[in-house]
Amino acid sequence: MHHVRRLQNSAIVVIVISLSAIIGIVFVSCLKEDRSSSNALSTARNVSAPREVLGAGSCAGSGCHSSAVLGHEPWQSSFTVWSSRDRHAQAYRVLFKPLAIRIVQALALHEEDQKLIPAHQNKACLGCHATAGSPNVSEAVGCESCHGAAGDWVVAHTRRDWITAGNTLGMVDLADPFACATQCSLCHVGGPPCEDGSLREVSHDLIAAGHPRLAFDLRSFKESEPPHWRDRFATAGENNFPQESDSPIDPVNEWALGRLGALRAYLDQMAMQSSASVVRSPLQSHAAGVWPEFTAFDCYGCHRLAISEFDHASEQPAQQASLGIPRLDPWHWSLLTVILAPNDGNALNDFRTTVEKEWWNRPDPKSLHACIATLESARSQVMMRMTKQSAGDLARAVIESADLTNWAEAVAVHAALNALVDRSAKTTLSSELCANRNQQLELLRKLLEFSGSSTLPFDAPDGTTIDLPESDSADLQEPLPRF
Repeated sequence: MHHVRRLQNSAIVVIVISLSAIIGIVFVSCLKEDRSSSNALSTARNVSAPREVLGAGSCAGSGCHSSAVLGHEPWQSSFTVWSSRDRHAQAYRVLFKPLAIRIVQALALHEEDQKLIPAHQNKACLGCHATAGSPNVSEAVGCESCHGAAGDWVVAHTRRDWITAGNTLGMVDLADPFACATQCSLCHVGGPPCEDGSLREVSHDLIAAGHPRLAFDLRSFKESEPPHWRDRFATAGENNFPQESDSPIDPVNEWALGRLGALRAYLDQMAMQSSASVVRSPLQSHAAGVWPEFTAFDCYGCHRLAISEFDHASEQPAQQASLGIPRLDPWHWSLLTVILAPNDGNALNDFRTTVEKEWWNRPDPKSLHACIATLESARSQVMMRMTKQSAGDLARAVIESADLTNWAEAVAVHAALNALVDRSAKTTLSSELCANRNQQLELLRKLLEFSGSSTLPFDAPDGTTIDLPESDSADLQEPLPRF
């Protein structure tokens, strides 16, 4: 089994390097036009709450968003698709299933009075499994969970002169990848409590009770969703809204902005967790009330075999920290030097290093907010930075800055290469080359995927549950083609 795992790690490196070589040779430069003057960045998330939540039914008119799927634009049938195919519409029902029951039972043991509150009534669950303030919580994660409370804009957004980007009425501009990622991350990374006290946080206590860990990537989540939107950035010139479609975004820019948006939410969450460790209110008893809060750190720094093959490796990964120093979650921190300008990337990495070396101390609030300000400032420059670099340079930078022995960083590399490959599909490449790259990406994905066969109450990519067929293992030893 250890032989298979060592072979597997080598295969990951071979596939990644081969993909980067393919990308680098095929492309000299992609999307050369300067898009620094793209659509205005959304300001809707900065508008003060509260606003009236109307419920998903306010979107359900046949002349609005509940048309039949066939024969209509995606946005015309968005309610239909959401209600019949989207897992967000099932999020409330999940709270009645056996896993949810076991979780709240474990949480009750944490309380002084050991009072059990059913999941469908539990404030530790409702913040993300229902729409905050909705007149009907059984609608689960409805339209306004993502698009913002509709009370102020439901009428205005029907006008022909309506522009979502930059609006001040509270509709979130989900076509802006940064704004979209930060909005999704309110639940898929974590956010402040709702006004009724319902939490939007999966703390280490909640994970210990049985809740799955959170890991968010914008492009991956969008690809897994049944599309119920008109992606104006990706369809420039193909719709009747020219004022919103003069600057399409390419997959690499969407990937980069999505990562920054998720990191922004992660930093907001860290700021909330560290400040909450000073005073812990009874209402938020299942929120993180101590620092360090372990969800901010690398899960597999602790959840791993006591001795793994990497402990015996002759060469330790260059990025590996000294023993006893936990790393902040690499899911969010990897590849920042690829996306950000050197000064911005260095500022964030300096903060990361300081927090890791003094992990028992609460992060300095000023430094935290400085990092958040850096991301907000950098977001407007990311598209220009990504489009000015050749795909080959980007691919090499991705490989050189990642620790491929770390599962989270290897997954981030897969997402980056996937974006570069999707960018290549927009060029005049042969179908054979596209098929070859997609085949290698799929092979890499399978190597990184959990088998799902483990009976353990936690996941750890330690190789003990991954067993490749011998034929596949042998094939991976052969050099992959380059172009």
